Amino acid sequence: MQPQHAQVARQRGSWGVGKFYFDVQTKDKKCFRIYYDREPKNAQDRSGHWFLLAELEEVEG
Repeated sequence: MQPQHAQVARQRGSWGVGKFYFDVQTKDKKCFRIYYDREPKNAQDRSGHWFLLAELEEVEG
């Protein structure tokens, strides 16, 4: 979270602020980076959304 957003979040809470990133691996060993964006897109769509950011190199092991 950027400093200016953190200051506002301390006063009003952090609803709708931030992205959470995850690296996931499927059963067939494919790896992806996904993220959840908490920002609402408009007044009618106030929930966050998931996005596929990249397919990653397969992890050995």
